[in-house]
Amino acid sequence: MPQTRQNIRRSAIGSAAVAIGLTVVALPHPAHGKLPPPTPAEQAAAAKQAETERAQKAQEQAQLTEVQDRLAARFGKGGNNAPDAVTPATNLPKNVAEAPGTAGPHGGSRPSAESHSGNAR
Repeated sequence: MPQTRQNIRRSAIGSAAVAIGLTVVALPHPAHGKLPPPTPAEQAAAAKQAETERAQKAQEQAQLTEVQDRLAARFGKGGNNAPDAVTPATNLPKNVAEAPGTAGPHGGSRPSAESHSGNAR
């Protein structure tokens, strides 16, 4: 490759980037240092906070379980609320209670119910 200004500039920038990268990797970071061990007072405070959080989670879980039990008793299995329950056709309005296989498109000369216009020309 001939030594032009552009090539020299590219190689200088590339060398500088490599040098900066190596310097950043090689320098010691303050995050790598060790923290001192917690004092007994700090350990006791952390244990107390963890116990408080555990008690709060247990209380929230108990409240959630109570609400879920009430909902299950109200909407649980039984009656017509079960997902697999079938509503009898006598309880449906006339326009909803259609015989099986009569709903859907039926080819022919009649315009479709969705067309809203007339026969296509």
